[in-house]
Amino acid sequence: MGTSRSTGNGEVAELTGGEGGRWRVVTLHSEYHFDLDMATVERVPGPNAAPTVNDVKRPIRSIGACQVGERGRWTMHPDDFEIDYYWQISGEIQQIERISERAHD
Repeated sequence: MGTSRSTGNGEVAELTGGEGGRWRVVTLHSEYHFDLDMATVERVPGPNAAPTVNDVKRPIRSIGACQVGERGRWTMHPDDFEIDYYWQISGEIQQIERISERAHD
């Protein structure tokens, strides 16, 4: 995996998975908290977003796309073995920013 393209101020235009650290990916109705050191992602729905099965911390399986101005696509390992993996297709990504540990927890 490659590295992200920086736009300054702790923000990047894209996550590929090789960056490390913790990141907040903001869409119109939700946020996604990526911990690339622990290889996890969690959806945090906004007030107008419906809950989904991905609203818990899950291990990242792959990042297909995570770029500002595009819809995000990634897969996560399940917590049981009844399915192969979970898909997440986000709304259009508006911002990707590095976050501190305290801001994420």
